[in-house]
Amino acid sequence: MDEPGELHFPIRHAFLSEKGALGFRWVGGVLVFVAVSGLAIWLAPFSVPAEFAVIMHTALGLVLVVPLTLWQCSHWLATRRAGGSFRKLSGYAGFWTMAATLVSGLVVSAQAIFSLDVAQFWDRLHLWSGVAATPLLIYHMWPHAWNPAATGHNAQVAPPDYSPGRRWVWRRAGLTSCVLAAVLAALSAAYLRQTSGFGGETFSAKYKLPYGKNPFSPSLATTANGRPVPPALMANSKSCGASGCHTSIYEEWRASAHRWAAEDVLFQKVQAGLIESDGVPAARYCAGCHDPVSLLSGYKDASTGVEAPGFREGISCTACHAMRRVDVQGNGNYVFAPAKPYLFEYDGDHRYAVALTHFLIRAYAGQHDRDYDLSLVRRPESCASCHKQYIDKNINHVGWVQLQNQYDDWRMGKWNTAPNPANRLRCQQCHMYYRTAASRAQGDPYDLKIGLGLKHRNHWFAAANQFMPAMLRSPDWRRQDVRVNQWLEGKKVIPEIASVWPTGPVMPIELLASEPEGARGKPFQFRVMLVNNKAGQSVPSGPLDLVRLWVEVEVHDRTGRVVYHSGELTPQDHIEDGSWVLKGIGVNSAGETIVRHDLWDYVGAKSKRVVFPGYTDMYSYRFVVPGNAEGPLTITARLRYRKANQYMMDWAFPGQRLQTPVANMASDQLMVPLKERARNAASARDPEGKRASLPGYRAKE
Repeated sequence: MDEPGELHFPIRHAFLSEKGALGFRWVGGVLVFVAVSGLAIWLAPFSVPAEFAVIMHTALGLVLVVPLTLWQCSHWLATRRAGGSFRKLSGYAGFWTMAATLVSGLVVSAQAIFSLDVAQFWDRLHLWSGVAATPLLIYHMWPHAWNPAATGHNAQVAPPDYSPGRRWVWRRAGLTSCVLAAVLAALSAAYLRQTSGFGGETFSAKYKLPYGKNPFSPSLATTANGRPVPPALMANSKSCGASGCHTSIYEEWRASAHRWAAEDVLFQKVQAGLIESDGVPAARYCAGCHDPVSLLSGYKDASTGVEAPGFREGISCTACHAMRRVDVQGNGNYVFAPAKPYLFEYDGDHRYAVALTHFLIRAYAGQHDRDYDLSLVRRPESCASCHKQYIDKNINHVGWVQLQNQYDDWRMGKWNTAPNPANRLRCQQCHMYYRTAASRAQGDPYDLKIGLGLKHRNHWFAAANQFMPAMLRSPDWRRQDVRVNQWLEGKKVIPEIASVWPTGPVMPIELLASEPEGARGKPFQFRVMLVNNKAGQSVPSGPLDLVRLWVEVEVHDRTGRVVYHSGELTPQDHIEDGSWVLKGIGVNSAGETIVRHDLWDYVGAKSKRVVFPGYTDMYSYRFVVPGNAEGPLTITARLRYRKANQYMMDWAFPGQRLQTPVANMASDQLMVPLKERARNAASARDPEGKRASLPGYRAKE
């Protein structure tokens, strides 16, 4: 539309021209678009247009600061002496609330671009000052009738100003807003055309369903819509750990057992055996917990193999944080729904695209917070979906058998049933104890936002696998090995639960002698007592046919000569017969012992020896003291642990003679005097109080 030759411009200025670049037709048009886009960002659902609206809203808001400030100053200088009215009051109120909007917008933009998080105060101030300014400025700018009497003039009431000049200004402002809206629509359409998008994925035509309607069976895992999820939406964990995001948490996760759950060599060996026995679809049983990326993306079928792009991430960030529901039945009983991707989130590693994605996640965080809601993963039930396992007829072709069950051990144990709630502990409080980041740059945005500062829940997931980090040479494997062994030995102190959680070994070992002295040529008895002092589940835990926890005892005399031993390793690295071993012995349908974790043959348990949380176990030993032994005798007992029995290692690594490392979880030592040869029986019968004072003697309980 062409500008009329002679126009009366209704907006008064002291030093600006309404025809210039800073006139309301441009400044006002941009301001209208910024206001409308701000309301859309607030009220409209998350979408590509909404994200581009955030970008344009921020960019135009920054561009608008200087010209709008000049425009306001010029307008105020020209109208400040005008008579008072409600319209003028609304202009002043709108000006100051809009000033608060501009200042808070600058702060929010700076925080979203340069900082780890956007402060809630500035975010709320920006929103509500903008909401408040909008009706005030609309009222101020809307054409009003002018009453001269209100300002002391003798004139008739003037009608509202609908002059050609005012209409021209508003048309130009509206046209500016419409052009900006068209740019927004064009950017959104171009982005949607260039990206393949996510959703609507289907299974391969060769995908087999031998276990019923759930395409992910025999695992109980599923997706919210029952369809496969693109691997990129599950396995892009590095985007969470990029500079400025969850840096410390990402690095910790990379070293954790969750990270290499699918790569675990022993897991791969067991899975291969299951596939050989029952076919590729049977591997979905394992994948729900060990390899959710492959399972939920539909890669566990014969046509595409057993690995998906990104399967090496194991239990990825989204595998836990995008769970929508869990069930304590176990076997991976959870519902997964992928997060909605932000602009350019999966478009490669270009630094500008990454920076723009991070800006959007901080500035427009609502969808990110909803997609990765922490309320579920904070509860022990989220752990139960995988840390509880059973076998049923689908796998063993016989019937239901309970396997490892850390969740119910905790649920029924002392750390969940203590009468005083202050003495109870959740899984996350121990295994994800707080860690302090080295600097704010490595801090976690969420924890900074809620006031934890540099503290965050560690994602090493302290546990008991001290073999696989070194085997796989996983990131930070050396320090992870140290952390695991510190955990096994009970050396890790957790300040936030130190008032509740005992110090010392996870399961202390104590030697108790039945007599204060030994006699040469005579039998001598002693006991070993174990107390599950700290663990939230039974010890040992996990696959009880695979792990080994045992008591090693050695007795030697003053000269160092061994007079008795139990629990030593043979030259073939097996635990010697007759040792006290805490384990589960599973059997197949023929009654044969399972030693290689071939679960598809597991139909029941022959025995199970573990120590429940807070409970005690006792083992008795008896040996004959040699006639030539030199007293005193020294009894040493050690509680020893390794991840896999040697039968499993020899099967998994034939001809390599590999052994899993052995950790000493606790130890104790006892000195036992020997009776003098010339000592008669009468002198040997001392009062009980005298016996109790002898070195190494501990009264029976």
